[in-house]
Amino acid sequence: MKQVYVFAIALIALVGCNSPKQEAVVDTTVEMDSVFCNRLLPELGGGVTGADGAISIDLKDGRSMFMWGDSFFGDVVDDVRQPPVAFMMGNVFTTIDDKEIKNYYQGTAQAPRSYIEPDSTGNTPTWYWPGHGFVKDGVLYLFMSKFNKEGDGPFGFAYERCDYFILDAKTLKVLTKTNFPAANENGVHYGHAVLEDGKYIYVYGTLSDNKAFTADVHVARCIVENNALANFEFWDGSNWQSDAKKSQKIAGITQAVSEQFNVVKLHDKYILVTQDRFKNVKDIYSFTSDKPQGPFGNEKLIYTINEPNYETDSMMTYNTMVHPQYIKNDKVLMCYNVNTYDMEKVWVKASVYRPRFFWMPISNMIKE
Repeated sequence: MKQVYVFAIALIALVGCNSPKQEAVVDTTVEMDSVFCNRLLPELGGGVTGADGAISIDLKDGRSMFMWGDSFFGDVVDDVRQPPVAFMMGNVFTTIDDKEIKNYYQGTAQAPRSYIEPDSTGNTPTWYWPGHGFVKDGVLYLFMSKFNKEGDGPFGFAYERCDYFILDAKTLKVLTKTNFPAANENGVHYGHAVLEDGKYIYVYGTLSDNKAFTADVHVARCIVENNALANFEFWDGSNWQSDAKKSQKIAGITQAVSEQFNVVKLHDKYILVTQDRFKNVKDIYSFTSDKPQGPFGNEKLIYTINEPNYETDSMMTYNTMVHPQYIKNDKVLMCYNVNTYDMEKVWVKASVYRPRFFWMPISNMIKE
């Protein structure tokens, strides 16, 4: 039987033999879950013990693939990293089922490199951070964002382009790479949320202005044809257009959307989940729609992050993720990423660079 990580039931029927009929009581509590993270990032074994990203794709064969960004390798004892400690920028993939986990990266645990590396473009370091994707007919279609080093500090990087890769879903062998030119034509960082729905694949992204503190969501759609993505169209607010420059933001989303976010379909509703990007960065919101292109509405503040050592450890929390392949008792698995502005602490205290998983009642997001 597949192992599921939950701590409480979510639906209790209250029916008496001779009493009036009563409505079912829905458990709307959010439950934290430390077990899932410990399985994905085990502290011992010399593998990946710290990372952000935590973006998942259902491989449709009993496994899920979690994609990490910059990652730490090496054992952890009592929350302290044990030498030797290795760190790499880029991407690492982890597959997980009810029996085992497996990490995908290049190099060794002592000198790791990204699983998918960019072509060399000069002296400036470049890397791919994971976006999102989907599996169809044994093929994994995966969007990745290419960045380069620009400036110093934790935000010393710049977006360069979006590419999508085709992989064998069973072996994760990379088969092809294709540039997605729309990202450089209209400035939208595509590929951070991907949704397969009917015959179409919807590819979402953000168009942000850090000076104006805005971040809007745009969407493109395509079909799968001969194991390739074809016939891209872009939502202009009213219709689908072939010209990427005509793309307009999706209506109804009133929050500045985080760089990485999710659009999932649950209970026949399209649900967009995001973490506040600029102001109240601990707040996690949901919006719902009857169509993948919106308009979205029904804004809900579904969770406010409460990290007890937030100030002491100079934490930052960001990029909430939804994992819709994990549902139990009408609660869906979610997580948020944790990091720190203290670049010395992240090397020694493992817990400041590990995601926090929790179970969110679906009703909390879709109830009008």
